[in-house]
Amino acid sequence: MTTEHATSTPRLAEPAAARPTRTGRLLVAGVIVVASAGAFGIASLTFDKTLSPLQRQARAEIRGLEGYFKSFHRITGRFPSQAENFYPLLQVGLIKEMPQDPWGNPYQYRMSDKGNGYIMSYGSDGVAGGSGDAADLISGGVLNNAMVGTEQQQQQAAQEESR
Repeated sequence: MTTEHATSTPRLAEPAAARPTRTGRLLVAGVIVVASAGAFGIASLTFDKTLSPLQRQARAEIRGLEGYFKSFHRITGRFPSQAENFYPLLQVGLIKEMPQDPWGNPYQYRMSDKGNGYIMSYGSDGVAGGSGDAADLISGGVLNNAMVGTEQQQQQAAQEESR
């Protein structure tokens, strides 16, 4: 034996519990991949390339207004009527002024006969109907957990509005 080998201290093996197992590493890697895919999926759903920047802004503002209506419901136990519009939200301090869409038109708060409430913007032209930047944008519904989010329901809501 050479002196180099004789003077080196033997290396002790780590206990099995201290060593990461292959299964554990694979599990962690799998969780990271699934979480990344989920985050990418959510990001692609929320970023609709068919909408203009102002339409995306209006959609985000509508979602925020939905949250204010839900907060109002938690505070008071009810949703505002269509006649009350946004005024109760002003009175309790949830909003500071009557909300306007990115084109300067007031957001609309409507309630169907079935008690389904929704918030909408008439788009750039401020008139019901239209396409492109003038297309109407509608919330997913805020009352009674009734969602007005499908295309058919959106059309029905717009028809109710025009009556």
